[in-house]
Amino acid sequence: ILVKGKKVYKWVMDGCIDWSVDLKEYHVLAGEPLRVKCALFYSYIRTNYSTATNAKLRLIWYRNKGDAEEPIIFSGHRLSKEDDSIWFRSAELEDTGFYTCVLRNSTYCMKVSMHMTVEESDEGKCFSSKIRHLEKAEVTHSKMITCPDIEDYLAPYKQPSMAWYKECERVEFRSSIVMNNTHIWIPTVEEGDGGNYTCELQYGSRLVRRTTQLKVTGRTMKVLTVLSLDLNSFSCIKLKRPRSLFCLTVIFITSARSVNTS
Repeated sequence: ILVKGKKVYKWVMDGCIDWSVDLKEYHVLAGEPLRVKCALFYSYIRTNYSTATNAKLRLIWYRNKGDAEEPIIFSGHRLSKEDDSIWFRSAELEDTGFYTCVLRNSTYCMKVSMHMTVEESDEGKCFSSKIRHLEKAEVTHSKMITCPDIEDYLAPYKQPSMAWYKECERVEFRSSIVMNNTHIWIPTVEEGDGGNYTCELQYGSRLVRRTTQLKVTGRTMKVLTVLSLDLNSFSCIKLKRPRSLFCLTVIFITSARSVNTS
């Protein structure tokens, strides 16, 4: 079944429609806050939490322990339930696992699971290489690096206070690079721009950090013009590389009904 462009699987077990595991995964560093949203309201049903509760539907959360699902007891201190989400005020390594939200009443039941991964930072680093995002850019091209998945931690109508780091250190970017609260804009990428970019947002007494690894590749050669194309003669093709022009000689052998290049 396709749901908003995603291939998902649905089962009906014990009278409850089970959408299995949602494709969105949650990743967080130990000690940081995380909001896990019930995916039913975002990908599977055309209603929101308020409408569902007005229709006398209950949203129940479970933690998967092997093949069993155990109801979550919300302490309100480190873990709390707020509308369609559960909030981890400070995620711990043992929080890694599957979380299931069930929307039901006496005649209706639907459920879906979400996976959450908690990782420690790499030794001496401010990020974990296991949960960083990956972006690619070509030399001489432009590139925007965003701070991903921070919408849930931004205060409405308030400009976020964001700090940016490269390889976990505050650096002075060259003047052509535009550093904004939510992104970094590189108008002309250079080889030295590759590396790990970390955005850091203050959220209450905690920090929210996201790291993006930027991989920079050389510029792809492109055929710009063909100077001549005459059978049984040499043709010169002008190729463009950074700061260089090359001429390629092509020999066409028509009698053999094939084309050789050299």
